[in-house]
Amino acid sequence: MEPTTTGRFRVLDRQPDGTILLVDLDEATAAATGEDPDADLRPIAVSPPVVADDAAETDAGDHDAATAETVDELEPGYVVDAELAWDDSDASFLACEITNRTRIQYADGVTGIFEKAKETWHDAQVAGEAMNSAVTYSTGKEPNGVVYVFAKQTPPRDLFEEFKTGATPIEPLIQRVNAHHDGDQEENDADATADTADDDEPQNRAVFVLNPADEEFVVVYIVFRKDGMLAQTVRDTYGLPALRTGD
Repeated sequence: MEPTTTGRFRVLDRQPDGTILLVDLDEATAAATGEDPDADLRPIAVSPPVVADDAAETDAGDHDAATAETVDELEPGYVVDAELAWDDSDASFLACEITNRTRIQYADGVTGIFEKAKETWHDAQVAGEAMNSAVTYSTGKEPNGVVYVFAKQTPPRDLFEEFKTGATPIEPLIQRVNAHHDGDQEENDADATADTADDDEPQNRAVFVLNPADEEFVVVYIVFRKDGMLAQTVRDTYGLPALRTGD
């Protein structure tokens, strides 16, 4: 019988070969809180389930088909409760339930990077630091996001790709925002509504990883409300897809 793992995971990205990169949220929380600074944040490449045509009419086939349908819906940033089966070092989904729909979107070679990111990078340079962060605010002076800037690395390192593959973890940044800004939202949005998640469930964020073509830094911008005006503006500005119905 194959060994299995049950846990809570963040979807980091989809790979060209069809596998889905997952980050273990227990490990990420331990790293973010300092409980275990050496926690393993390497992502797990998990294969989607394969449903046999002749299994569709069985209870097991129905279960497999439902899991396959859920896995097909997964987007970078989603949080899932999942059961994984292992064949040596290869993992595949046995069960999957979406519990949070935070979105991570990646944009390479962008131009016209926003001024707050430039200011945050300038402050890092003045302080002689390779990274910096700052809270951003709406026109109504309400906090609406946190911008992180990181110095681009010397080749062969590519920090933007490292964020996509998990070689440089992005999850501790999300965990930090959830810990310190879970009650914040864009109060000035005329149509803003609070997320419907439970009080102890982090809001659905919009996380943007931007690689400017003409700057010396990479940006990770965590916007507090995924469906708010600010997140929509960032998507429009940098040519990122709009949210789908149900995202």
